[in-house]
Amino acid sequence: MSSVPERSEIDEEYKWALESLYADVEAWEDAYEDAEELIEVVASYEGEATADAETLLSVLDDYEQLMRAVSNVSSFARMRRDEDTRDDDAQAMATRAQSLSARASSAASFLEPEIQSLDREEVEALIEAQPELEEYEHYFDDVLRMKPHTRSTEVESLLADLGEVMGAPGEVYDMLTNADMTFPTVEDPDGEAVEITLNNFTTLQQRHDREFREDVYEAFYDEWDTVHNAVSTAYKNTVKTGSKLATARNYDTAREASLHGPNIPVEVYDTLIETVRDNLDPLHRHAELKREHTDGDDLQMWDLYVPLTETESPDIEYEQACEYVVEALAPLGEDYQSRVAEGLESRWVDVYETRGKQAGAYSGGTYDSQPFILLNYQDDVESMYTLAHELGHSLHSEYTSENQPYVYSSYEIFVAEVASTVNEALLTRHLLATVEDDHLRRHVLNQYLERFRSTLFRQTMFAEFEHRAHEMSEAGEPLTPDRLNDLYRELKSDYYEPAEVDDRIAREWLRIPHFYRSFYVFQYSTGISAAVALARAIDEEGDEAAERYRAFLASGSSDYPLELLRTAGVDMSESSPIEDAIAEYDDNLDRMADLL
Repeated sequence: MSSVPERSEIDEEYKWALESLYADVEAWEDAYEDAEELIEVVASYEGEATADAETLLSVLDDYEQLMRAVSNVSSFARMRRDEDTRDDDAQAMATRAQSLSARASSAASFLEPEIQSLDREEVEALIEAQPELEEYEHYFDDVLRMKPHTRSTEVESLLADLGEVMGAPGEVYDMLTNADMTFPTVEDPDGEAVEITLNNFTTLQQRHDREFREDVYEAFYDEWDTVHNAVSTAYKNTVKTGSKLATARNYDTAREASLHGPNIPVEVYDTLIETVRDNLDPLHRHAELKREHTDGDDLQMWDLYVPLTETESPDIEYEQACEYVVEALAPLGEDYQSRVAEGLESRWVDVYETRGKQAGAYSGGTYDSQPFILLNYQDDVESMYTLAHELGHSLHSEYTSENQPYVYSSYEIFVAEVASTVNEALLTRHLLATVEDDHLRRHVLNQYLERFRSTLFRQTMFAEFEHRAHEMSEAGEPLTPDRLNDLYRELKSDYYEPAEVDDRIAREWLRIPHFYRSFYVFQYSTGISAAVALARAIDEEGDEAAERYRAFLASGSSDYPLELLRTAGVDMSESSPIEDAIAEYDDNLDRMADLL
């Protein structure tokens, strides 16, 4: 029987080095206590933050120390929990860290309203009186921009206190799906029992035996049906929370509130959906290629992940994947490439799936720590691409932390997904240009097409789903399980027109964790569109474009996302990058059709 190992069975070299952040839980407890003391220090400034330039600088310095401490404490606790979501002690640490973060936000909730009590001329006078405030100039601009949507200190404190509670639906969903749900075991064509998990479902759907794919598909989605009401309730309350919070901050809709934070016009969201809707023909063509490639005359939902290759993915062991990725990133410059190589040797990555481990993948870490990457590596081409993707996030953080003060050390998801997807594009170009193994080349091209399909088209479909779900809720229409299923089925039918849409796939939305971060997924689609444009420029222009790109990575949040991307060379307020990306996808469909 194919089984998932316990964490204790994995060699240390394949586990992330959390001890580089805190040596042990005792050190974490000490840091937790220090952070609690800093909360009191920051709270003491309330009512006096803008009394004079020196006081403003002092509170900003102390606020930075507090948030850096909270970030370190929270990051460590989260990663400990994600190692094994069944671990009660680790769950308790994560819960305490969430509470600490909420208390810190509450204690500092006076700061921005007090800054907003000033006009721009008064802020400029403070900067002139204390030149060290100059580095906060963009921060002040951003804070003043939010003035119409910031409430009184009392209300802001209350909203900050409620932050922990408002995130409860997503936390319940995570615990339900990662710790409590157990998926069935199915028999493969060789008679071996295979356990379905959240991490291996997509891999199993890529098997070439059609009957096995159908068995996996039915067993997987039948299990989701057993938690249908619970997950629907969690999602309904996530939608309501976003809408209520938007109203509290004087926004018309939750989408407007979500996009206003990073200063992304809602027109960018609408342009994405309209442009993709107008260009579904290549996606339908991809689906037709899959129909022709399957054993049946029709295309079923369990056929959507089947690769356009004769055999299953070649085994790509983790070490080989690392080698390919490092080589592929050479066009970004020696500095970038050497940082990646060193990080892979320094245990940035928690590599393999283990029992209870958080599903999926992410890049984490803090301003004061090395990057940390959670993977659930499956020894296949897809996992290699996931590694390249997360390393893009990690290097973005590295460059930002080294080149920006803490106030600009974060960056919006809108630009983050560009950094990760450029790596994927470069990996594809490198492998198609250098690998002589036709078997691997076909799988690389297939992987490119699949990741494009699932990133641009699928995530746009998700974006349309959550936008329409929020519209329904905000119009007073109840988000019942059946209504959400109907909405999802309708979208699936439009986007995957050549395929048969059944009742089980109408429940697919239940398994999408990103829906608990409302209006998040559209940025995968804009990200891949921008990344294709930037990778093409790096390929055509060489060092000049690579230097421009590295400068973009080093910018953090020192400007607004659309402006940062314009500096890098792409304008995401227009439809052309999306159209150009789809055209490249269509060209690669031609290449695959020729191979077939």
